[in-house]
Amino acid sequence: MNINVRKTCERDIPAIARIEKNSFTDPWSENALMSALKNEFEIFLTAADENDMPAGYLVGSDDGFSAYIDNIAAAPEARRQGVGRALMTAFINGLSEKTVTVSLEVRVSNSAARGLYESMGFKAAGVRKGLYTAPAEDGIVMILRLEKE
Repeated sequence: MNINVRKTCERDIPAIARIEKNSFTDPWSENALMSALKNEFEIFLTAADENDMPAGYLVGSDDGFSAYIDNIAAAPEARRQGVGRALMTAFINGLSEKTVTVSLEVRVSNSAARGLYESMGFKAAGVRKGLYTAPAEDGIVMILRLEKE
């Protein structure tokens, strides 16, 4: 699959909402996704396929010291095809030069996502008990320390 990571635009939101619904038990609504898109402090990226249709997305933020990934998902048919890695790489490469850490939370049971994050250098830093609902589950806090020259 050819993947082009770009800034998300309004026309992407319905497709991203479908990816969200297929990926999470407590999905963000189209309104929540649109709010994130319009929030000047959010970084909202889309991984588009060869037809410029969203195959995945990432929502995060960067305060100039630490970055946080709020949400990342790939469409079911695009999983294990490099979409998540492409989104994470684009997000990290676009961070402020002063940013020293990137953090996120992941369900304990999400071994595929944990494997991706670990392969990119993220390390488990702690557990947030009962972070997730439907089903209830702990979240692992993962942190990537960026090398600065």
